[in-house]
Amino acid sequence: MVGKYAFSLNGERYRGSFNAREEAVAEALDAARRSPDNPQTVFVGRQVPGDSKASGHARAVLSHMAARAREQFGDAASDYLANLEKSQIDSLDEMLEMVILGWLEHNGLMPTFFKMEAIGEYPVPTTVTVRSTPETREVHEIGGGGYEM
Repeated sequence: MVGKYAFSLNGERYRGSFNAREEAVAEALDAARRSPDNPQTVFVGRQVPGDSKASGHARAVLSHMAARAREQFGDAASDYLANLEKSQIDSLDEMLEMVILGWLEHNGLMPTFFKMEAIGEYPVPTTVTVRSTPETREVHEIGGGGYEM
């Protein structure tokens, strides 16, 4: 979804997924013309994909593991998983993130939500309808515009 654009007729509910802002604007203007609400402005913005929050869990997992070990084994487990290096925690975090993302994807649970940024407002051009009547198609006088000859 990176670099995709969506449009809204009311500035709140966005729809569509377009590769370029121009495509989204064109579709938004077309949708506005078809809308019974007759919006005067459309909105187009860039979609920012939702974050799965799959990273940053290593410290919590390690803390929970150590607490469970102390609960079962008492003081004998007080040094378990203590004094780890930052690189060890970072490595576990990367591995956990890969596993969590794989699980989310395997189960069809990846985020489908997004937020909008770089929102632009575009006025909907008004269309003028000219109706042809017999009077507008017929020339009545030539040279009778009030000028002396």
